[in-house]
Amino acid sequence: QRATRRLHDLSVTTMIKLSFAIIIAAATIKISTPLLLLSDLPTPSFIIDTQALRRHVVGSPPIKTEKQDASIIFAPSIRCPKNELLLHPSILRPDNNNDHDASNNNEDGKSTTIIDCEFQFTEGQSAIGYLHSSVVRGRDDAVAGEDDPISSFLAEIDLDPTLCGGNAQLVLGLNNHHVGGYYWARSAGAGSSMEAPGVWYGPSGGGVEKGSDDDSENVPVKNKRGLLRWLNEEGFTACNSNDGKRSEWVNFLRRGDTVQFVPGDGQHALLQFRDEFGKQSDDGRMDDTSIRVFGISSQGRPMGSEPEVVCEWRCD
Repeated sequence: QRATRRLHDLSVTTMIKLSFAIIIAAATIKISTPLLLLSDLPTPSFIIDTQALRRHVVGSPPIKTEKQDASIIFAPSIRCPKNELLLHPSILRPDNNNDHDASNNNEDGKSTTIIDCEFQFTEGQSAIGYLHSSVVRGRDDAVAGEDDPISSFLAEIDLDPTLCGGNAQLVLGLNNHHVGGYYWARSAGAGSSMEAPGVWYGPSGGGVEKGSDDDSENVPVKNKRGLLRWLNEEGFTACNSNDGKRSEWVNFLRRGDTVQFVPGDGQHALLQFRDEFGKQSDDGRMDDTSIRVFGISSQGRPMGSEPEVVCEWRCD
């Protein structure tokens, strides 16, 4: 009986200790905000690679930042020299250890570090700016008579060519799951801006809007979408690079997939995004609303995984 009582007392003591341990553990759990990833963003949007932006600035003295620690989110205010557009950053993950350097902000919370960026693209290097778009229709959704020639039709996307002046190049992209292991690895870093050769991008054409009851005529309307086609009707076998892989993946695009482009004139594209998505106040100034310009980073992310959205840029 003594042994049984002692075992019972020990069990009670153990349960009490375990209960306290559970309470303490529950009290110390840190509730973190879920990561915002590239695929969570609205499309179309303009994407700025903050790591490529940092390399652009660090390699262009005498512009310097207060902190050069790679773990800090590099999100300065950006000025486009061509059109004087000024963008101010807003950090989207303030609770993260890899935080923004808040010491460079003024009383309004806007970054006092301003850099000039022309968004020029040099082949073999990571692009700073990308156009992010969703596939509306893939090859399986092609409509005979509307998408002819069907043999060259690849996809319809939600990126209006007017947002980039019709000057943009489809690239491997920032999160391409259609490529095999080798090119999946190549799509990280500088490879993300590797051209998909032989693919034409342009307007998808106009549509028609039914007239009112008093007017039976159909009214042409502008279709704010873009098309991807092979430049040659023989497809990637005639259009591709000599390894036959760099754009073969475009054949497999399906509705809901996302693709990225490198704009030929990033400054012009940013201005178009401001005019398309920004709102103007009564005094003529731009309201502090989203113009769909976001910053992404792969810092601390597994190799080849989807980049995290770390900030958003808005304009005055």
